[in-house]
Amino acid sequence: MPKASVPLSSRLQFNHPEEGLHGVAGAQKVITLLNSYRNGVVKMSLNHNSLGDDGIYQLFAYLSSTEGSKHRATLAEISLTGNGIGCEGLQAIAEYLRGNDVLRALWLANNDFTPDPATLSCLANALNSARLRLLSLTGNSQLGDSFVERFLPLLRSRSLQELHINIIGLTPRSAPAIATWITGGRTGRSQGVCHLQTLKCSGNSLGVRGVSEVLRAIERGNWALTKVELYANRLPDTPFLSSPSLPPSSSGSLPPAGSLGAPDTDDDWRDFERALHRIMMRNQYWKRRVEKEALNLLKYARPLLMRSNSSLSSALSLPSHPSSSPPPTPTQGFPFFALPNELKLYILSLFAPSLSPIQRAHIYNYASDPVTLPALVPTLHRGFAEQCLVDPSSFGAIIGGSNIGSGCSSGKCMGPNSLVCRREEERAKFLEAVGCTAYEPELGDPVV
Repeated sequence: MPKASVPLSSRLQFNHPEEGLHGVAGAQKVITLLNSYRNGVVKMSLNHNSLGDDGIYQLFAYLSSTEGSKHRATLAEISLTGNGIGCEGLQAIAEYLRGNDVLRALWLANNDFTPDPATLSCLANALNSARLRLLSLTGNSQLGDSFVERFLPLLRSRSLQELHINIIGLTPRSAPAIATWITGGRTGRSQGVCHLQTLKCSGNSLGVRGVSEVLRAIERGNWALTKVELYANRLPDTPFLSSPSLPPSSSGSLPPAGSLGAPDTDDDWRDFERALHRIMMRNQYWKRRVEKEALNLLKYARPLLMRSNSSLSSALSLPSHPSSSPPPTPTQGFPFFALPNELKLYILSLFAPSLSPIQRAHIYNYASDPVTLPALVPTLHRGFAEQCLVDPSSFGAIIGGSNIGSGCSSGKCMGPNSLVCRREEERAKFLEAVGCTAYEPELGDPVV
Protein backbone atom coordinates (compact mmCIF):
# COMPACT_ATOMS: atom_id res chain seq x y z
CA MET A 1 0.00 0.00 0.00
CA PRO A 2 1.57 3.34 -1.04
CA LYS A 3 2.49 5.73 1.72
CA ALA A 4 0.08 8.63 2.10
CA SER A 5 1.51 11.93 0.93
CA VAL A 6 2.24 14.53 3.58
CA PRO A 7 1.11 18.02 2.56
CA LEU A 8 3.87 20.59 2.35
CA SER A 9 1.85 22.76 4.72
CA SER A 10 2.28 20.11 7.44
CA ARG A 11 6.01 19.79 6.84
CA LEU A 12 6.40 23.54 7.30
CA GLN A 13 4.60 23.57 10.66
CA PHE A 14 6.02 22.91 14.13
CA ASN A 15 3.08 21.85 16.32
CA HIS A 16 3.76 20.66 19.87
CA PRO A 17 0.82 21.74 22.06
CA GLU A 18 0.08 20.27 25.49
CA GLU A 19 3.31 18.30 25.75
CA GLY A 20 4.31 19.38 29.24
CA LEU A 21 7.18 21.58 28.07
CA HIS A 22 8.36 23.41 31.17
CA GLY A 23 10.82 26.27 31.63
CA VAL A 24 14.35 26.16 30.24
CA ALA A 25 14.33 22.36 29.87
CA GLY A 26 11.21 22.57 27.72
CA ALA A 27 12.74 25.33 25.62
CA GLN A 28 15.90 23.25 25.07
CA LYS A 29 13.76 20.36 23.85
CA VAL A 30 12.00 22.69 21.40
CA ILE A 31 15.36 24.04 20.17
CA THR A 32 16.67 20.50 19.62
CA LEU A 33 13.61 19.61 17.56
CA LEU A 34 13.90 22.82 15.53
CA ASN A 35 17.54 22.08 14.77
CA SER A 36 16.48 18.74 13.29
CA TYR A 37 14.50 20.53 10.58
CA ARG A 38 16.38 20.85 7.32
CA ASN A 39 14.47 23.98 6.31
CA GLY A 40 12.88 26.78 8.30
CA VAL A 41 9.35 26.36 9.62
CA VAL A 42 6.51 28.72 8.74
CA LYS A 43 4.23 28.14 11.74
CA MET A 44 5.17 27.29 15.33
CA SER A 45 2.50 26.29 17.85
CA LEU A 46 3.43 25.59 21.47
CA ASN A 47 0.04 26.21 23.06
CA HIS A 48 -0.82 25.10 26.60
CA ASN A 49 2.65 24.28 27.84
CA SER A 50 4.48 25.91 30.76
CA LEU A 51 7.51 27.57 29.21
CA GLY A 52 7.21 30.65 31.44
CA ASP A 53 9.52 33.66 31.26
CA ASP A 54 12.76 31.64 31.45
CA GLY A 55 11.75 29.22 28.71
CA ILE A 56 10.50 31.97 26.43
CA TYR A 57 13.73 33.96 26.92
CA GLN A 58 15.78 30.87 25.98
CA LEU A 59 13.63 30.07 22.93
CA PHE A 60 13.65 33.58 21.45
CA ALA A 61 17.35 34.01 22.14
CA TYR A 62 17.84 30.94 19.92
CA LEU A 63 15.50 32.29 17.20
CA SER A 64 17.42 35.58 17.19
CA SER A 65 20.81 33.82 16.95
CA THR A 66 22.73 32.68 13.89
CA GLU A 67 21.82 29.10 14.69
CA GLY A 68 18.09 29.85 14.49
CA SER A 69 18.29 32.29 11.57
CA LYS A 70 16.80 29.79 9.10
CA HIS A 71 13.59 29.76 11.14
CA ARG A 72 13.55 33.53 11.68
CA ALA A 73 13.70 33.96 7.89
CA THR A 74 10.52 31.91 7.36
CA LEU A 75 8.55 31.98 10.63
CA ALA A 76 5.27 33.75 9.80
CA GLU A 77 3.09 32.65 12.74
CA ILE A 78 3.85 31.94 16.41
CA SER A 79 1.25 30.68 18.87
CA LEU A 80 2.08 30.67 22.60
CA THR A 81 -1.35 30.55 24.21
CA GLY A 82 -1.43 29.48 27.85
CA ASN A 83 2.30 29.32 28.65
CA GLY A 84 2.41 31.30 31.89
CA ILE A 85 4.38 34.11 30.24
CA GLY A 86 4.88 37.32 32.23
CA CYS A 87 6.36 40.70 31.44
CA GLU A 88 9.96 39.43 31.20
CA GLY A 89 8.95 36.90 28.59
CA LEU A 90 6.91 39.52 26.73
CA GLN A 91 9.97 41.78 26.55
CA ALA A 92 11.99 38.91 25.03
CA ILE A 93 9.26 38.42 22.44
CA ALA A 94 9.20 42.16 21.71
CA GLU A 95 12.94 42.19 21.09
CA TYR A 96 12.54 39.35 18.59
CA LEU A 97 9.69 41.26 16.97
CA ARG A 98 11.64 44.51 16.59
CA GLY A 99 12.36 45.11 12.89
CA ASN A 100 10.99 41.67 11.95
CA ASP A 101 9.48 41.80 8.46
CA VAL A 102 8.54 38.10 8.23
CA LEU A 103 6.35 37.36 11.27
CA ARG A 104 2.68 38.01 10.49
CA ALA A 105 0.66 36.55 13.40
CA LEU A 106 1.45 36.35 17.13
CA TRP A 107 -0.94 34.57 19.50
CA LEU A 108 -0.31 35.34 23.18
CA ALA A 109 -3.69 34.56 24.73
CA ASN A 110 -4.23 33.42 28.33
CA ASN A 111 -0.86 34.32 29.79
CA ASP A 112 0.13 36.38 32.84
CA PHE A 113 0.87 39.81 31.40
CA THR A 114 0.47 42.90 33.59
CA PRO A 115 0.31 46.57 32.49
CA ASP A 116 3.97 47.29 33.24
CA PRO A 117 4.80 50.64 31.55
CA ALA A 118 8.30 49.64 30.42
CA THR A 119 7.09 46.36 28.94
CA LEU A 120 4.18 47.97 27.10
CA SER A 121 6.45 50.68 25.72
CA CYS A 122 8.89 48.02 24.48
CA LEU A 123 6.06 46.07 22.84
CA ALA A 124 4.53 49.13 21.14
CA ASN A 125 7.89 50.30 19.76
CA ALA A 126 8.61 46.80 18.44
CA LEU A 127 5.22 46.63 16.72
CA ASN A 128 5.78 50.04 15.12
CA SER A 129 8.97 48.76 13.46
CA ALA A 130 7.69 45.30 12.44
CA ARG A 131 5.28 44.01 9.81
CA LEU A 132 3.10 41.98 12.19
CA ARG A 133 -0.51 41.82 11.01
CA LEU A 134 -2.26 40.03 13.90
CA LEU A 135 -1.71 40.27 17.65
CA SER A 136 -3.87 38.41 20.15
CA LEU A 137 -3.75 39.29 23.85
CA THR A 138 -7.11 37.69 24.66
CA GLY A 139 -7.61 36.34 28.15
CA ASN A 140 -4.84 38.31 29.87
CA SER A 141 -7.26 39.55 32.49
CA GLN A 142 -4.62 41.37 34.56
CA LEU A 143 -4.03 43.96 31.82
CA GLY A 144 -7.19 45.95 32.54
CA ASP A 145 -7.79 49.64 31.83
CA SER A 146 -4.17 50.62 32.49
CA PHE A 147 -3.08 48.55 29.48
CA VAL A 148 -5.31 50.54 27.12
CA GLU A 149 -4.29 53.89 28.62
CA ARG A 150 -0.54 53.12 28.41
CA PHE A 151 -0.27 50.97 25.27
CA LEU A 152 -2.63 52.46 22.67
CA PRO A 153 -1.18 56.02 22.75
CA LEU A 154 2.17 54.50 21.71
CA LEU A 155 0.82 52.22 18.97
CA ARG A 156 0.92 53.58 15.41
CA SER A 157 1.89 50.54 13.32
CA ARG A 158 0.60 50.69 9.73
CA SER A 159 1.11 46.95 9.29
CA LEU A 160 -0.93 45.75 12.26
CA GLN A 161 -4.37 44.90 10.88
CA GLU A 162 -5.94 42.82 13.65
CA LEU A 163 -5.89 43.22 17.42
CA HIS A 164 -7.62 40.90 19.90
CA ILE A 165 -8.19 42.30 23.39
CA ASN A 166 -11.07 40.07 24.49
CA ILE A 167 -11.51 39.34 28.19
CA ILE A 168 -8.70 41.56 29.49
CA GLY A 169 -10.73 43.27 32.23
CA LEU A 170 -11.74 46.52 30.53
CA THR A 171 -14.35 48.80 32.14
CA PRO A 172 -16.06 52.03 30.99
CA ARG A 173 -12.87 53.85 32.04
CA SER A 174 -11.16 52.43 28.92
CA ALA A 175 -13.70 53.83 26.46
CA PRO A 176 -12.21 57.36 26.14
CA ALA A 177 -8.70 55.97 25.50
CA ILE A 178 -10.00 53.54 22.85
CA ALA A 179 -12.10 56.26 21.20
CA THR A 180 -9.18 58.70 21.15
CA TRP A 181 -6.89 56.10 19.58
CA ILE A 182 -9.47 55.11 16.98
CA THR A 183 -9.82 58.72 15.79
CA GLY A 184 -6.12 59.59 16.12
CA GLY A 185 -5.42 59.79 12.39
CA ARG A 186 -8.59 61.77 11.73
CA THR A 187 -7.81 64.44 14.31
CA GLY A 188 -4.17 64.75 13.29
CA ARG A 189 -2.76 63.79 16.68
CA SER A 190 0.92 62.87 16.73
CA GLN A 191 0.47 60.04 19.25
CA GLY A 192 -1.07 56.63 18.67
CA VAL A 193 -2.96 56.07 15.43
CA CYS A 194 -5.28 53.17 14.66
CA HIS A 195 -4.70 51.50 11.29
CA LEU A 196 -6.52 48.30 12.24
CA GLN A 197 -9.00 46.53 10.02
CA THR A 198 -10.23 44.17 12.76
CA LEU A 199 -10.71 44.92 16.46
CA LYS A 200 -12.03 42.25 18.82
CA CYS A 201 -12.94 43.55 22.26
CA SER A 202 -15.58 41.13 23.52
CA GLY A 203 -16.03 39.72 27.01
CA ASN A 204 -15.14 42.93 28.83
CA SER A 205 -17.30 45.29 30.89
CA LEU A 206 -17.44 48.47 28.82
CA GLY A 207 -21.15 48.81 29.41
CA VAL A 208 -23.66 50.56 27.19
CA ARG A 209 -22.04 53.98 27.58
CA GLY A 210 -18.55 52.67 26.86
CA VAL A 211 -19.64 50.78 23.75
CA SER A 212 -21.60 53.82 22.59
CA GLU A 213 -18.51 56.03 22.89
CA VAL A 214 -16.40 53.57 20.88
CA LEU A 215 -19.01 53.23 18.13
CA ARG A 216 -19.44 57.00 17.83
CA ALA A 217 -15.68 57.36 17.44
CA ILE A 218 -15.65 54.80 14.61
CA GLU A 219 -18.62 56.44 12.90
CA ARG A 220 -17.16 59.94 13.03
CA GLY A 221 -13.47 59.38 12.54
CA ASN A 222 -12.42 55.90 11.37
CA TRP A 223 -12.80 54.38 7.90
CA ALA A 224 -10.17 51.66 8.31
CA LEU A 225 -12.00 49.28 10.66
CA THR A 226 -14.06 46.77 8.69
CA LYS A 227 -14.73 44.23 11.46
CA VAL A 228 -15.40 45.08 15.11
CA GLU A 229 -16.60 42.67 17.81
CA LEU A 230 -17.97 44.07 21.07
CA TYR A 231 -20.04 41.14 22.32
CA ALA A 232 -20.71 40.42 26.00
CA ASN A 233 -19.79 43.87 27.29
CA ARG A 234 -22.56 44.34 29.81
CA LEU A 235 -21.60 45.73 33.19
CA PRO A 236 -21.35 43.13 35.98
CA ASP A 237 -24.60 42.30 37.80
CA THR A 238 -26.65 44.20 35.20
CA PRO A 239 -30.10 42.65 34.68
CA PHE A 240 -31.45 42.05 31.19
CA LEU A 241 -33.94 44.89 30.86
CA SER A 242 -36.12 46.17 28.07
CA SER A 243 -36.85 49.85 27.57
CA PRO A 244 -40.50 50.42 26.54
CA SER A 245 -40.08 54.21 26.63
CA LEU A 246 -37.31 54.10 23.99
CA PRO A 247 -38.39 52.01 20.97
CA PRO A 248 -35.53 50.43 19.06
CA SER A 249 -34.25 52.40 16.10
CA SER A 250 -35.15 50.95 12.72
CA SER A 251 -32.64 53.11 10.86
CA GLY A 252 -29.58 51.55 12.46
CA SER A 253 -28.46 54.83 14.03
CA LEU A 254 -26.95 55.15 17.47
CA PRO A 255 -29.31 56.31 20.22
CA PRO A 256 -28.69 59.85 21.50
CA ALA A 257 -26.05 59.94 24.22
CA GLY A 258 -28.39 61.63 26.65
CA SER A 259 -31.03 58.94 26.22
CA LEU A 260 -28.85 56.14 27.57
CA GLY A 261 -29.96 55.26 31.04
CA ALA A 262 -27.82 53.75 33.74
CA PRO A 263 -28.84 50.11 33.18
CA ASP A 264 -27.96 48.25 29.99
CA THR A 265 -31.17 47.53 28.11
CA ASP A 266 -31.80 44.99 25.39
CA ASP A 267 -33.04 47.72 23.09
CA ASP A 268 -29.79 49.67 23.45
CA TRP A 269 -27.72 46.62 22.52
CA ARG A 270 -29.93 45.85 19.52
CA ASP A 271 -29.50 49.45 18.33
CA PHE A 272 -25.74 49.12 18.74
CA GLU A 273 -25.65 45.93 16.67
CA ARG A 274 -27.58 47.58 13.85
CA ALA A 275 -25.45 50.72 13.99
CA LEU A 276 -22.21 48.71 14.02
CA HIS A 277 -23.34 46.68 11.00
CA ARG A 278 -24.14 49.88 9.09
CA ILE A 279 -20.77 51.45 9.93
CA MET A 280 -18.86 48.32 8.94
CA MET A 281 -20.72 48.14 5.61
CA ARG A 282 -19.79 51.76 4.97
CA ASN A 283 -16.11 51.17 5.72
CA GLN A 284 -15.97 47.97 3.65
CA TYR A 285 -17.46 49.76 0.64
CA TRP A 286 -14.96 52.61 0.81
CA LYS A 287 -12.04 50.23 1.39
CA ARG A 288 -12.86 48.25 -1.77
CA ARG A 289 -13.28 51.44 -3.74
CA VAL A 290 -10.03 53.04 -2.53
CA GLU A 291 -7.96 49.91 -3.20
CA LYS A 292 -9.44 49.48 -6.67
CA GLU A 293 -8.82 53.12 -7.59
CA ALA A 294 -5.28 53.04 -6.20
CA LEU A 295 -4.34 50.04 -8.35
CA ASN A 296 -6.05 51.62 -11.36
CA LEU A 297 -4.24 54.94 -10.85
CA LEU A 298 -0.87 53.19 -10.65
CA LYS A 299 -1.57 51.46 -13.97
CA TYR A 300 -1.93 54.81 -15.76
CA ALA A 301 0.50 56.89 -13.69
CA ARG A 302 3.44 54.50 -14.08
CA PRO A 303 4.03 54.86 -17.87
CA LEU A 304 3.07 58.53 -18.00
CA LEU A 305 5.01 59.88 -15.03
CA MET A 306 8.02 57.63 -15.54
CA ARG A 307 8.40 58.87 -19.12
CA SER A 308 7.75 62.47 -18.08
CA ASN A 309 10.50 62.31 -15.47
CA SER A 310 12.91 60.76 -17.98
CA SER A 311 12.18 63.43 -20.56
CA LEU A 312 12.49 66.17 -17.99
CA SER A 313 15.87 64.85 -16.78
CA SER A 314 17.16 64.70 -20.36
CA ALA A 315 15.98 68.21 -21.07
CA LEU A 316 17.63 69.57 -17.96
CA SER A 317 20.95 67.98 -18.91
CA LEU A 318 21.07 69.83 -22.28
CA PRO A 319 22.14 73.47 -22.74
CA SER A 320 19.29 75.92 -22.84
CA HIS A 321 18.75 77.52 -26.27
CA PRO A 322 15.23 78.97 -26.56
CA SER A 323 15.43 79.32 -30.32
CA SER A 324 17.17 75.99 -31.01
CA SER A 325 14.08 73.78 -30.77
CA PRO A 326 10.51 74.65 -31.69
CA PRO A 327 7.72 74.04 -29.18
CA PRO A 328 6.08 70.61 -29.43
CA THR A 329 3.14 70.25 -31.75
CA PRO A 330 0.20 67.83 -31.48
CA THR A 331 1.83 65.62 -34.12
CA GLN A 332 5.07 65.20 -32.16
CA GLY A 333 4.22 62.36 -29.81
CA PHE A 334 1.51 62.18 -27.20
CA PRO A 335 0.57 65.78 -26.29
CA PHE A 336 0.08 64.79 -22.64
CA PHE A 337 3.84 65.07 -22.09
CA ALA A 338 3.84 68.71 -23.22
CA LEU A 339 1.35 69.71 -20.54
CA PRO A 340 2.40 71.42 -17.30
CA ASN A 341 2.87 69.05 -14.38
CA GLU A 342 -0.16 70.47 -12.58
CA LEU A 343 -2.44 69.56 -15.50
CA LYS A 344 -0.91 66.10 -15.80
CA LEU A 345 -1.60 65.34 -12.15
CA TYR A 346 -5.10 66.79 -12.36
CA ILE A 347 -5.95 64.58 -15.33
CA LEU A 348 -4.58 61.52 -13.54
CA SER A 349 -6.59 62.36 -10.44
CA LEU A 350 -9.79 61.79 -12.43
CA PHE A 351 -8.96 58.07 -12.44
CA ALA A 352 -9.15 58.02 -8.61
CA PRO A 353 -11.68 60.56 -7.37
CA SER A 354 -12.16 58.80 -4.02
CA LEU A 355 -8.52 59.06 -2.99
CA SER A 356 -7.30 61.93 -0.86
CA PRO A 357 -4.68 64.33 -2.30
CA ILE A 358 -2.08 62.79 0.02
CA GLN A 359 -2.89 59.27 -1.19
CA ARG A 360 -2.65 60.34 -4.83
CA ALA A 361 0.66 62.10 -4.16
CA HIS A 362 2.05 58.90 -2.65
CA ILE A 363 1.03 56.96 -5.76
CA TYR A 364 2.57 59.59 -8.06
CA ASN A 365 5.86 59.36 -6.15
CA TYR A 366 5.73 55.57 -6.23
CA ALA A 367 4.90 55.46 -9.95
CA SER A 368 7.70 57.86 -10.93
CA ASP A 369 10.40 56.15 -8.85
CA PRO A 370 12.47 53.65 -10.90
CA VAL A 371 13.39 51.80 -7.70
CA THR A 372 9.81 50.51 -7.42
CA LEU A 373 9.89 48.89 -10.87
CA PRO A 374 9.85 45.05 -10.85
CA ALA A 375 12.99 43.28 -11.97
CA LEU A 376 13.12 42.64 -15.74
CA VAL A 377 15.07 39.40 -15.32
CA PRO A 378 13.99 36.98 -12.56
CA THR A 379 16.69 36.04 -10.10
CA LEU A 380 18.00 32.48 -10.02
CA HIS A 381 17.09 32.11 -6.35
CA ARG A 382 14.17 33.67 -4.57
CA GLY A 383 13.51 33.75 -0.90
CA PHE A 384 10.54 32.00 0.67
CA ALA A 385 8.48 35.18 0.91
CA GLU A 386 9.19 36.26 -2.70
CA GLN A 387 7.40 33.51 -4.61
CA CYS A 388 4.18 31.57 -4.75
CA LEU A 389 4.65 28.45 -2.65
CA VAL A 390 2.39 25.71 -3.99
CA ASP A 391 1.36 22.64 -2.00
CA PRO A 392 2.51 19.74 -4.25
CA SER A 393 -0.06 17.34 -2.73
CA SER A 394 -3.01 19.57 -3.63
CA PHE A 395 -5.23 18.59 -6.56
CA GLY A 396 -4.92 22.01 -8.17
CA ALA A 397 -1.14 21.82 -8.18
CA ILE A 398 -1.26 18.47 -9.97
CA ILE A 399 -3.63 19.84 -12.60
CA GLY A 400 -1.35 22.79 -13.21
CA GLY A 401 1.89 20.91 -12.79
CA SER A 402 3.75 23.05 -15.30
CA ASN A 403 3.14 26.10 -13.11
CA ILE A 404 4.64 24.68 -9.92
CA GLY A 405 7.36 27.00 -8.73
CA SER A 406 6.59 29.64 -11.35
CA GLY A 407 3.97 31.34 -9.21
CA CYS A 408 2.55 34.65 -10.31
CA SER A 409 5.67 35.63 -12.24
CA SER A 410 4.29 33.77 -15.27
CA GLY A 411 0.82 35.20 -14.76
CA LYS A 412 -0.53 31.86 -13.52
CA CYS A 413 -1.23 31.95 -9.79
CA MET A 414 -2.28 28.79 -8.00
CA GLY A 415 -4.76 30.78 -5.91
CA PRO A 416 -6.21 28.68 -3.06
CA ASN A 417 -3.62 25.97 -3.75
CA SER A 418 -0.83 28.38 -2.83
CA LEU A 419 0.52 28.47 0.69
CA VAL A 420 1.93 31.89 -0.14
CA CYS A 421 0.69 34.07 -3.01
CA ARG A 422 3.40 36.45 -4.17
CA ARG A 423 0.99 38.54 -6.23
CA GLU A 424 -1.29 39.21 -3.27
CA GLU A 425 1.72 39.98 -1.07
CA GLU A 426 3.07 42.50 -3.57
CA ARG A 427 -0.33 44.11 -3.97
CA ALA A 428 -0.74 44.43 -0.21
CA LYS A 429 2.76 45.91 0.12
CA PHE A 430 1.96 48.51 -2.54
CA LEU A 431 -1.33 49.55 -0.93
CA GLU A 432 0.36 49.77 2.44
CA ALA A 433 3.32 51.74 1.06
CA VAL A 434 1.09 54.39 -0.52
CA GLY A 435 -1.35 54.49 2.41
CA CYS A 436 -4.35 53.29 0.40
CA THR A 437 -5.76 50.64 2.71
CA ALA A 438 -8.67 52.82 3.83
CA TYR A 439 -10.71 55.86 2.82
CA GLU A 440 -9.23 59.16 3.99
CA PRO A 441 -11.72 62.04 3.87
CA GLU A 442 -10.38 65.53 4.22
CA LEU A 443 -10.65 67.21 7.61
CA GLY A 444 -13.98 68.98 7.80
CA ASP A 445 -15.72 66.65 5.31
CA PRO A 446 -19.11 65.38 6.53
CA VAL A 447 -19.46 61.77 7.62
CA VAL A 448 -20.87 59.72 4.72
